[in-house]
Amino acid sequence: MPDEVIFTSALPHTMTGKRMEVPVKRLLQGVPLEQAVNPSAVDDPGTLDQFVALAREGRG
Repeated sequence: MPDEVIFTSALPHTMTGKRMEVPVKRLLQGVPLEQAVNPSAVDDPGTLDQFVALAREGRG
């Protein structure tokens, strides 16, 4: 049972369509974006911003 369910507008995917679960987890743990994921490998890099914001709020 999860502690919290957070709805987002989109999930980041690789260029081949795979969900980027590990990088999102690392972002929510507070790892800086540059270390957690290569933004050029994401189909829509803007989807990462919401996870960075959640980590700053301490909701990760």
